[in-house]
Amino acid sequence: MLLTTSQFTDTLARHIDESKPDQFAKTQIENLGINWEQEQLDGVDDDSGVAGTTTSSLRGTLTLSSEYISVSIHVLCNWKKTNQSGQNDEQSWDASNHNDGVDAAAVAKQFQEEFFIKLSASATESSTVAPKDAKEHDRKERKASKKLRAEMLKRLRSDHYIRKLFGDDKANNDSVPLCEALIQQNLRSSDRSGGTNNVDALEERVNVEDGTLQGIKNAIFSQSEDNLDVLEIILNMPYLPRSSSPSSDNDILNQWPSKLADRAYLRLLEDAMFDSCEKEGEDELLDDLNISGPNHYQHKAAAAKSGGEGSCRDESSKRMRKNPQKSL
Repeated sequence: MLLTTSQFTDTLARHIDESKPDQFAKTQIENLGINWEQEQLDGVDDDSGVAGTTTSSLRGTLTLSSEYISVSIHVLCNWKKTNQSGQNDEQSWDASNHNDGVDAAAVAKQFQEEFFIKLSASATESSTVAPKDAKEHDRKERKASKKLRAEMLKRLRSDHYIRKLFGDDKANNDSVPLCEALIQQNLRSSDRSGGTNNVDALEERVNVEDGTLQGIKNAIFSQSEDNLDVLEIILNMPYLPRSSSPSSDNDILNQWPSKLADRAYLRLLEDAMFDSCEKEGEDELLDDLNISGPNHYQHKAAAAKSGGEGSCRDESSKRMRKNPQKSL
């Protein structure tokens, strides 16, 4: 799957058309510079040594640039399929990669279909280029603009969440975790005559780093309504091969990664929505967020504060209607 920058530009334009943000948010999104660099093309791994196993991967970096700050989203996406007649004896990624919130225990199990995506983020100052033949009054304006820019960057970099994206803290390296999802499933034949398959075993591990998401919002999406809006933009990008994505293939052989990517999309939104509702202390809504099963968030719900009706409930209803569970 070879992606181009124009596909990401089209995705942002489509987001504006479908979500209809207010004028300030719309202008901010339209003014973003966009660049996609793909580091590794996906393809069949014929040297895996496992009969009947197909593995593919996608790696790249999406850079979104505002006037002052550029945020890079580093993408790693793997999917693997083992035919029912094949024996799957090795993993398509190392368990050491699962150290940012996703339980590594799921990697020890063997599944016929696996989909994994990991996003991390980093930030740099956006570059500016001054013309060589600037006149005197232009130089004065440029000097004033440079001073204003320095003050704005100082203010932005003083933000706790943005500072983490820059890696100013000594503990940070090149990037910080943003989100991660691992979806694994086995299929069983429920109708031998018809050859139809149902899910026999399903493992889902997801995690969203709310602090990183907040940093991205503060840096380049400050006019967006909330962190969930920002996460939707990020997850709607073509590197997540959902069934509704322009990058997805209608070939029946490629339908299974799209289905697992759809699950990953909903689970990541659910995780972020849960954290948002937990902050607002809406216990009743926490009980309703059961896409992944009634016990999926039991450990989180136990720590939630009590609360009543509010914007979180309204937002949840809107997003669940937009991404219905029955599509899975």
